Amino acid sequence: MDELLDILDESGRPTGEVLAKSEAHRLGLWHRCFHCWICGSNPPGPYLLLQRRAVTKDTWPGYLDITAAGHLSAGEKTLDGLREIEEELGLQVNPERLVSLGTIRIEQQLPTGYDREFHEVFLLNDNTPPENLRLQKEEVESIYRLDLDDVETLYETGEAPAREYQQSRPSATRIRLTEFVPKNEDYLAQIAGAARQLLSGTTPAAIF
Repeated sequence: MDELLDILDESGRPTGEVLAKSEAHRLGLWHRCFHCWICGSNPPGPYLLLQRRAVTKDTWPGYLDITAAGHLSAGEKTLDGLREIEEELGLQVNPERLVSLGTIRIEQQLPTGYDREFHEVFLLNDNTPPENLRLQKEEVESIYRLDLDDVETLYETGEAPAREYQQSRPSATRIRLTEFVPKNEDYLAQIAGAARQLLSGTTPAAIF
């Protein structure tokens, strides 16, 4: 079903208009999304979780992306986006556990139009083993564990080792920087830096 979205102006203020997502993309109108990166730490070290988008997605199918994300439907508040974590990963999260990293304006060309979004970005420290997550197959192909120590390698060489979890079956693999949904050049490095702070016991300030 084509969900309805609140349309915003270029400053992020609601215009009062509500349109279907496909129409908002076709016309290149601004709207809001909820993004949550999950980080954790265990004996091998600190890490970020990534998702590979399902190949049936209408935008960026099969690409690597934020741990859990989605559009905010018409009338929803920012923290209503928590439903995306539960739907995509089967993980229930209390809102007070989220750390806000700020808001990013994104403009991207799409095959059927132009995507203009305000991304409300959050970080969550959660040590649930990736193999215990329940993936929503319509949205998420698999989950990857990327060690924070390997983020620099990913930038320097264009690829890095990772652990893939698909239907609870873990396997060693490698991921490439070109597989990510396009973001600002240092976006992942900024997220990794914020994750290191959070995992060390310091609440990171907003970075966007």
